[in-house]
Amino acid sequence: MKSISLLLFLLIFSIPRLTLAADEAKPASADVSKTSEKAVAARSETKIGSVDLALVAEKSEVGTKAMATLKGMFDKFQANSKKKEKELETLKNALQRKDLTPEKRSQKEKLFQKKFGDYQEFVKKSQQEFVQKQGELSKQIKDELEKVVKDYGSAHGYAVILNKEGLVYKDAKYEIKDLTDEFIKLVGGGAVKK
Repeated sequence: MKSISLLLFLLIFSIPRLTLAADEAKPASADVSKTSEKAVAARSETKIGSVDLALVAEKSEVGTKAMATLKGMFDKFQANSKKKEKELETLKNALQRKDLTPEKRSQKEKLFQKKFGDYQEFVKKSQQEFVQKQGELSKQIKDELEKVVKDYGSAHGYAVILNKEGLVYKDAKYEIKDLTDEFIKLVGGGAVKK
């Protein structure tokens, strides 16, 4: 008898609470639905762009100038290197002559060693200069790209502009506009068109 009365007691007092809880849940789900709609609307309004920074650096005015500078340095190095190698080859051939006196051979060996040391120092110094110039130009290009991308993103209302190479996943709900060609045109001039 006690168990029946306890059961009735629970049923009488828990039904209004269950009804009340269900009624409270309905507005909450309506709020969630409204929040979801707002989130979807915000997603569709959010502008996301991507850019292939390596391609912009390669194809832009500032990038092509940097590559021309590096190519000029390399061509100059190569011309000087060939000239020095030819001198070394001439000295080496002179050392192989059989009619040299021991004194002349010793002089030529010392000259060859000095020229070879100079050549090695020239190569080392040239490589250091090339790497330093490459670093300076890379930083210049990176700084220019960052400025143009930030200015463009701000001027055109982009929430995010991603490096295309770093993009691993994209939800189909989001449109990501590829801005690479626009940045190729913009970099070098530095002005962002609205």
